Amino acid sequence: MAMRENMLIFLAIWIILTALLSPSLGIFLTVSLIGILIVLEIGEFYLSKETKEILKMSSYFLLLIFAFIVAQKVYEVIKG
Repeated sequence: MAMRENMLIFLAIWIILTALLSPSLGIFLTVSLIGILIVLEIGEFYLSKETKEILKMSSYFLLLIFAFIVAQKVYEVIKG
C-alpha cells in the first residue's frame, strides 16, 4: 500500500473517531483541523498536488471556523 493511501486512511480514521468521541461541534472541528495539519505536514512529499490543495483549502476553512470559536470563547469570558 502506498504512503498516500496510508495518509488518507489515517485522516479518515482520525475524523471518524473524532466525530464519535467529541462532545461538541467546536471540539470536533478543532481536532479535525489538527488531523488535517498533521497529514499535510507529514505527507508533504507523498501526497499528490491535487490532494494537498484540497487539504489546504479544508484547513483554511477550518482555521476560519477555529478563529470564530476562539472569538466566541473570549467573548464569553469577557462578558461574564
